[in-house]
Amino acid sequence: MVDPALLHLPICALRTAGYITRCMKPTQQSPCLGMSLIAALLLSTMHVARAQTESAPVGSVETIAVSQTSPRDTMFTYLRAINRALDQQFEQTRQDRNLAWQIAVNCFDFDALDEPLDEPTRHRYTSDMLKILDRIGEVSKDQLPDSAQAKQRGLDSFIFFPRRSGLNHLAIQDKLQQSIMQSIVIAETDPGVWKFSRQTIEQLPQLWQTMSQLPPAYVPQTSQLLIGFGPTFEKTPVWGWGALLGGILAGLVMGKFASITMRSVATRLRSRDAGARGQVVSNAASPASLALLTLGIMIGLNFLYLEENLEDFSQKIIQFLFLLALGWLFYNLVDIVEMALVKITAKTETKLDDMIVPLVRKTLRIFLVITFTLVVAQNVFSLNITGWLAGLGIAGLAVSLAAQDSVKNLFGSITIFFDKPFFVGDFISFDNDVGTVEEIGFRSTRIRLRSGHLVTVPNMKFIDNKVENIAARPYIRRQMDVTITYDTPPDKIEEAQRILSDILNDAQVVEEGRFDMDQFPPRIAFNELNADSLNIRAYYWYQMADDPDRGFFTYLDHCQLVNMKLFRAYATAGIEFAFPTQTLYVVSDPARKLTVEAQISGTAAGN
Repeated sequence: MVDPALLHLPICALRTAGYITRCMKPTQQSPCLGMSLIAALLLSTMHVARAQTESAPVGSVETIAVSQTSPRDTMFTYLRAINRALDQQFEQTRQDRNLAWQIAVNCFDFDALDEPLDEPTRHRYTSDMLKILDRIGEVSKDQLPDSAQAKQRGLDSFIFFPRRSGLNHLAIQDKLQQSIMQSIVIAETDPGVWKFSRQTIEQLPQLWQTMSQLPPAYVPQTSQLLIGFGPTFEKTPVWGWGALLGGILAGLVMGKFASITMRSVATRLRSRDAGARGQVVSNAASPASLALLTLGIMIGLNFLYLEENLEDFSQKIIQFLFLLALGWLFYNLVDIVEMALVKITAKTETKLDDMIVPLVRKTLRIFLVITFTLVVAQNVFSLNITGWLAGLGIAGLAVSLAAQDSVKNLFGSITIFFDKPFFVGDFISFDNDVGTVEEIGFRSTRIRLRSGHLVTVPNMKFIDNKVENIAARPYIRRQMDVTITYDTPPDKIEEAQRILSDILNDAQVVEEGRFDMDQFPPRIAFNELNADSLNIRAYYWYQMADDPDRGFFTYLDHCQLVNMKLFRAYATAGIEFAFPTQTLYVVSDPARKLTVEAQISGTAAGN
């Protein structure tokens, strides 16, 4: 049963969070609510988690056969004692467990060390030996000599590991890809008394560091975790399971309420131009919900009877969930860093810093994920991080071969960053697609097409292919072809040219187009006799002038201005635009006399 006083700790934590919030200024209360809430919950779980360790109920304990008269007897005395000390499948008192620890520790010659070790260190050395033996393999009696065999062979010490034959120890060294320089030796310390030698104890930490790279080679037939469930179901009352269900339900309700409340506060803060504080509260909503759910589970578990192995496992899961909530909070708070950087970059004229902001956001989040994984693996689940990092060297080759395209994309992003063919916000043309660059990432670049579709292009494609940066052009040159009909008299053709010239030199057209009349004045010429029209070609240059407000659509507006002026002027002057037509002349048409008829008449008159 849990101490009732401990149940007040979460409540006190919540009251502390509320007190901290009330002490703040009104404008600071909402942002601090999520932070103080999670901090208070984490503080409370530290106290409750420490109070979960209870003594096992008193029960009968089988007597451990203690004998150290030979290497075999010492080894199996140690194995029986250490398994009894660590294994909770048998009911025993704390005194019985301490006695098992004492027997296991007594199998080591700790008294021969120059510097004495304290009890926790002796226990750690003793349990590490079991982990090493689990990685060597199952220990059987025929692997060690008994007292008669030791006397017959005249032994005063026996090397159990490593040996060249009999136990397949060479295969272990092959798996480790290194020679094992340490050894496990059982020596006769006193007449008829065998213990793990002083040399073994001194080399034990280094040997465990080497062997920890291997998975256990000996696994009991029944998992210790599953064994612990039996007493849990047998000894937990019905109301204990009800308390667990109630804790989970309360955690879900509290988490949902906190999430809805904090998101509502965040919305109000954003409406009051407090975007940063609103973002903090919004980012803390989901982590706070997870923390409250974990708190409910933790309180509910206190009403269950848990064996020590299950209790340790549940504590690790609780710690993991709280760390996950905290890591989730920091992961979301990267948005605040991005908002701050965006405000800073908005004050600069260069677009290079606009490209850096998304890279900084992704880098920070990748860093937080890696750090969280390492912290949880090492501090919660006690995994060997050194072995992981050592394995990265071998896995790096395989990853590099399998991820060649990803590496190319990374170099593509570096090329974009240093070569600067385009920036975020630029209007570009690439691979028959035209759109605006929205984001440049480590792997790909996102382009928003004029149709509204979002295209993701791998960065490696920008290395070998042509990119047209439309936004970088200083002007847009328009080639304007004005076609008039063939029956237009020459003086009207000249008038059509003058009208077009006057329009392109009109004050409004020049001002809105920002024409450079010195270097790029409009050019007009009667240049072509088409099959069905007379062509007047005009060139003029619509200047962009590095103005972000000027673009393709403002250019279209200017084209409309020129076209409307031209239509009105030609309509007033009586000049007709040509369009693809075919004219058929007939002899009876008095307005169109055939040339052949004129020629026949002329010939007849001459005769």
